[in-house]
Amino acid sequence: MDLGNLPEFWALLAREFQTLESLPSLAEARLLSARAFDESQPAGHRTYMEVERYLGVARDNHEALLALLEHRGATLWAPWSLLRPIFESAFFASWILDPASGRDRRLRGLRCEVLDCYQQRAHRAAFKKLPEARQLIEEAERQQEQGSLAVYRAEAAALGEPFDRVHQRVNLVVELPKLGFVRGQNDFAVFLEGTWRLLSGFEHGLGWALLRGTDRGAETQVPGGAGLFLSINDEQFVLAAKTTYALLANACRLFKARHLEPSPR
Repeated sequence: MDLGNLPEFWALLAREFQTLESLPSLAEARLLSARAFDESQPAGHRTYMEVERYLGVARDNHEALLALLEHRGATLWAPWSLLRPIFESAFFASWILDPASGRDRRLRGLRCEVLDCYQQRAHRAAFKKLPEARQLIEEAERQQEQGSLAVYRAEAAALGEPFDRVHQRVNLVVELPKLGFVRGQNDFAVFLEGTWRLLSGFEHGLGWALLRGTDRGAETQVPGGAGLFLSINDEQFVLAAKTTYALLANACRLFKARHLEPSPR
């Protein structure tokens, strides 16, 4: 497989993650940074908990992709399916940290945690169909309403945001072009959206994505049609990977900036 200069992106990310691991403690270094101010106010701690988790997801899938390419090779589906969670996690980390306003960063962190909570509720609610589990699940929901959800509502009120807006789904396609490092670069915004849609197609096993991301080889006749030999298209994969890693590198740099530097306003 011809990876072009993709290994340079991998080396860049290794340095970015090493930088994040080496960030000084806010308390010990007495940093008056955006993160320090955010975490001192309602929902601020959620912002950085969410981002650290998303960066961890992206890194885990990135390292799994490297291992896959080294030990199993560039198969038709798995490399693309590992890129998708890297892309989406990098987006959410970037999206949370992107605003210059600390209030907006805190609100976005809260939104992601509330959406996480509602996804948990939907997962548990599926088991209400089991008679022996229904009462336990409903009790857990009541406790959650009085516990974490009550806290979320209080934090939303402190941020001046109606709670029904806090748990609205984040539309990735709408928000991608608004990110600071994308804004004004219309071509790049198009590539980002196109990359996400291609990765989603692979993740869902769609035929159009397979044909888009592969080279066609010898054709054989089979009853009712033809069989094709397919191999991963190096150029398409490398382009998707570079686009994904640009988003991840931006998230890492934003995290470093918010940790070390004061808020722009």
